[in-house]
Amino acid sequence: MTAMLVDENPLAHAVLPTFSTLYDASAGLIDASTDEQDVVFFGPPRPTDTVVGSIRSLERIPSTDGGPSRIARTIDYRDVYGHLVAEVYASGIACDIKGPVAASTSSALAAHVDASFDADSVRRFRTRIFVSDASRLTFTRTAVARYLKDSEFVSDFIVSATDDAGVTAGRAWVTVAETALSDR
Repeated sequence: MTAMLVDENPLAHAVLPTFSTLYDASAGLIDASTDEQDVVFFGPPRPTDTVVGSIRSLERIPSTDGGPSRIARTIDYRDVYGHLVAEVYASGIACDIKGPVAASTSSALAAHVDASFDADSVRRFRTRIFVSDASRLTFTRTAVARYLKDSEFVSDFIVSATDDAGVTAGRAWVTVAETALSDR
């Protein structure tokens, strides 16, 4: 399965439609520090399908308290028939830096999930980042639920990242197909 962004997004490139590649292809916002991201598949991805990504919405949300505004972007990934296969949402605080802003805590959470589960089996990955540039993170994983969705058994996990001082730097909510849980 190949995914491509077909607009003028500077992050556009062809990727495989797994959690990690969609996260990497869609990660980061121009002129914003990303503190929230959501990668969701609407059913199990099929490795023989071609997926095309395009930005559905890109908006600047003004602050109600006079603080910095937020930037939000949603990218749809559709198969050759136009069916929605996956969606990636990113949101963050607007800043003066031109170009993608590094999101080390978010990237570290994504890398930990990728290493802990098979990237092909991640069906949803949602993050909230509290400290974007935390270092030396420790990760904990808690199973929350197990259920049948889209004809496959999935499990929900909460993955927390804490720094050396014990401060929660970020949290991810992950839904994983059961096949990813064997031998892990």
